[in-house]
Amino acid sequence: MTTNETPRGTIEISPIAIATLVSHAVLQTYGVVGMASPNLASDIAASLTRDVKRGIEVHQQDSQIVIDIYVTIEYGTRIASVANSLINGVRYTVEQSIGVPVSQVNVHVQGLRVSRTD
Repeated sequence: MTTNETPRGTIEISPIAIATLVSHAVLQTYGVVGMASPNLASDIAASLTRDVKRGIEVHQQDSQIVIDIYVTIEYGTRIASVANSLINGVRYTVEQSIGVPVSQVNVHVQGLRVSRTD
């Protein structure tokens, strides 16, 4: 739970809320075709429950946030460029929305999808 102290009180932001912000930023990034799960068991569970934070792990270290993203990327795009775009977009979105610094955004490419051009 991320906590911000203000003169008027305390603001607590759950990891699920942060994961929702991250999910929107990820799916708007060019070259990303979907979210993936870190392992098969998580993938099956997320498919059955329609988990909003599928493929996103949010951790807090000290007063900063660490985000792990598991994605599937479109075949033919430059993986490094898509990953850098993801990192920048997610960091910007989270820092602007909640005002807490993001220390790391780790992108894990779990697969490539080839689109049919028939």
